[in-house]
Amino acid sequence: MAPTTTSIGFALAFMAAFTWSIAPVFYRRAIDYVSYFGLGAIRCIGYIVSAAIFLFITMGLKSFAFPGIKLFAIVFICSNIWLVVGDLFYFAALHRLGVSLCVPITSAYPLLAVPASWIFLNSPFNAMILAAAILIVLGVILLSSSRGSIIPSAVSFGGLFAAVLAMSCWTFGIITNKLLMEYLSAPQLEWWRAVSVTIGSWAIFIANKNTKDIKNISFGNIMEIAVAGALGLTIGNLLFTYSFKFISVEVSTCIVSARPFIAALVAFFVLNEKLTKIKLAGVSLVTAGIVLISI
Repeated sequence: MAPTTTSIGFALAFMAAFTWSIAPVFYRRAIDYVSYFGLGAIRCIGYIVSAAIFLFITMGLKSFAFPGIKLFAIVFICSNIWLVVGDLFYFAALHRLGVSLCVPITSAYPLLAVPASWIFLNSPFNAMILAAAILIVLGVILLSSSRGSIIPSAVSFGGLFAAVLAMSCWTFGIITNKLLMEYLSAPQLEWWRAVSVTIGSWAIFIANKNTKDIKNISFGNIMEIAVAGALGLTIGNLLFTYSFKFISVEVSTCIVSARPFIAALVAFFVLNEKLTKIKLAGVSLVTAGIVLISI
């Protein structure tokens, strides 16, 4: 492969990692002035707009045709478990653990996704999983102890539990997403997922009577959350996917695995979160485990 082409692939994968690292910082800042439900609903503004633009540019206006009630119902259910329920747990983990702890811990979701793929999608399962599991568990222990105790406090334990629930929902989403790609193209699937997540997020938001959240935040805050939604839910995914045209999936995944480091650095400079040696060691172990799973 020509060096220039390879460089493009590396750049796209790194931009995906950077994009996925920036979005949690916006989410964490938003949690200080809006509920989890409000955050989930408002970010969909950026998600659905960016997904619509991408579909229109790549496939045209006719591609917005309704896929049928049965297929849409399946997409709706799977998408809401993945990106509504899963991300509500993720927001809770972000709130309790902070960006520099939450991102590396939840980045360990391949530990669940790979065995699930082996069981449900007949994907290969090898001995690397054992080594990766050991590294990830050690990393999570270090990250948990970085608050001052090997045994997490009640708040830390709640954050860790929320992170595990988020990863479980994401694993379900990844598996069903792979299956749904047999029926819809990637741009169409992304659009109907955006529609489904927007409906689900706003329904939960309104049902919980948290509409006062919007009255308490400025237009600038709403735009910031919407931008975070576009970054985390559309742009990052597209950059990652298009990197496959220039480099292998394994190489791209390894590059994207750098996002715990990037998130920790961004959180350090933007949110003033402490970057201790123990935290860096934990992030390193979790990242090494993710890379091993990806190989």
